Amino acid sequence: MKLPVIVVGAGGHASVVADALLAAGENVLGFTDADPARHGQTLCGLRVLGDDRVLNAHTPATLVLANGIGGVGCAASDSIRHRVQQRLRAIGWHFITVRHPSAAISPFARIAEGAQLLAACVVQVGAFVGEGCIVNTAAVIEHDVILQPWVHVAPRALLCGGVAIGARSHIGAGAVVRHGLRLGEDTVVGAGAIVVKDFAGGGVLVGIPARRSERAT
Repeated sequence: MKLPVIVVGAGGHASVVADALLAAGENVLGFTDADPARHGQTLCGLRVLGDDRVLNAHTPATLVLANGIGGVGCAASDSIRHRVQQRLRAIGWHFITVRHPSAAISPFARIAEGAQLLAACVVQVGAFVGEGCIVNTAAVIEHDVILQPWVHVAPRALLCGGVAIGARSHIGAGAVVRHGLRLGEDTVVGAGAIVVKDFAGGGVLVGIPARRSERAT
C-alpha cells in the first residue's frame, strides 16, 4: 500500500514536486515550511500545514516525505536542500522518488531513492541518477551518464553520453555538456553554456564555449 506524502518546503519547486506526485497518483497531504507567512496558503489545491512539527502527528511507518526545496545553482540554496533532507533522514524519515508520468526513464537506468524526475525529462539506458538529484523539466540525461548525489540538472539542459557530474553540482537551464566529459564536485554551469572540456570542480562555468567565471558560488 502506498503511503501518503507531505512535501517539505512550500516554494515554487515544491509546487512542481507536488504536481508531479499528484499526476503519478500519489496521496499528497500538503506542505510544511519554516516560514510562518506561508502557513495556511494553498499550492496545487493543497494547504501549507505548518512547520516541521506537523510531522509529529505521523511516523515514518505511516508517511513519506518529498523534498520541495529547490536549488538555484549556488552553494547556499543547494546546501539547504541537502541539509534539511539529511536531518530528517537521520531521525528516520524516508524520501519518495518523484517521477512525473511524462518522464521517459529507461528500465536500464538506475535511480537512487529520493531522486526527482520531472515532466518530460529523459533518462537513457545505463545512466545513474544519485540520491537527492533533480532532473528538471525536459532535461535530457543521455546513455551512461553518472549524476553523483545532489546534482540539479535544470530545465532543458542536455548531458551527452558518458558524462559524469560530481556531487552537489548544478547544470543550468539549456546548458549542454559534451560527450564523455567529467565535471568535479560543486560545479555550477551557467544557463545556456556549452561545456567542451573537463573541469575539476569547485567553480562556475559560463559562455560558449564555457570558461571558468570569477563569480562566487
